[in-house]
Amino acid sequence: MPRWTFYLSPNTLTQDEKGTIARKVTDLYISFGIPAFWVNVFFHETGEGNFYSGGEYPPNAVFFHMDHAASKIDSENLRGEFIRKVNDIVGPILDPKGIKWEYNLYEHPRDNWRINGMIPPMEYPEVLREWREKNAPVVYEGAYKL
Repeated sequence: MPRWTFYLSPNTLTQDEKGTIARKVTDLYISFGIPAFWVNVFFHETGEGNFYSGGEYPPNAVFFHMDHAASKIDSENLRGEFIRKVNDIVGPILDPKGIKWEYNLYEHPRDNWRINGMIPPMEYPEVLREWREKNAPVVYEGAYKL
């Protein structure tokens, strides 16, 4: 997990733009050693009259949040670098359209996170490498311990 969830009015982004964002988000986490299949990007297009920003409908706005459980950002330098990379992913698509965009990053306790019921192998580098190479979860000893 990382999971990015976008909330936007219908037709704010094209399918190609959504695909570009999803690929760039996935590439960002791959660069940090996260398996691609852990990365999820959702685009929730709200129904008519269901998204207001600044009291206005339809909004010329996108809100998204990022949920992290695999690791936490440990320093302000890393946080700043990550935020710059986030801005570099979405800014080139949203800024030319004059869209106001806003986001928040949530960091969740890793001990509540599971993939196929297994504890992700953050503490087992060899298993994590196998998950990355296969781009799929692989059962390992201790995967289901509580």
